[in-house]
Amino acid sequence: MKPNTEKKYRLNLSWDYENEEKWMNEQSARGLHLRKPGFLSSTFVRDETVRYTYCLDYQAGLTKKNGKLQEYIELYRDAGWEYMTSYGGIWHYFRREWEPGEMPRLYSDRDSLAAHYKQIQRAMGLMLLLNFGLCTMNMVNLLPRSDQFWGIIIPLAVMYIFLFALLLVGYLKMRNKINKLTK
Repeated sequence: MKPNTEKKYRLNLSWDYENEEKWMNEQSARGLHLRKPGFLSSTFVRDETVRYTYCLDYQAGLTKKNGKLQEYIELYRDAGWEYMTSYGGIWHYFRREWEPGEMPRLYSDRDSLAAHYKQIQRAMGLMLLLNFGLCTMNMVNLLPRSDQFWGIIIPLAVMYIFLFALLLVGYLKMRNKINKLTK
């Protein structure tokens, strides 16, 4: 790792991306600026001469091949945002220079924010269903092998239960956010 870079460890969950934005903004106030995001760790570059405001956006299906990624980046560039990077090809990181008293957002109206939350919720629901199907297939194949009950079946079941719980919590949290906006 380069001398002016620092690695920070933190669990980042999709339904809680606003807290990740807040955390990155706090890091920027301390002179640490995002270089590379991650699920459990992110890399920051130290530069105390500048401060940024960070925002994240969930957008699937944007690729260089279909030209949609460049259009998307330019749309936000025209609004004053600098495109930083993406994580997993679906979470996109933007920043702009920090202005005192200003709290810029990528989504400024209730309808577009509700649509954004619905998009995240749909992805979580789909992941929940796909993982349920995978779990069912794995269990159907493993249950006849009773000799592997404690060694494979129980740990795998515990892992799936944890994954289902995470996805279900995320799905319900997004639903609550949508309900608050649409009331």
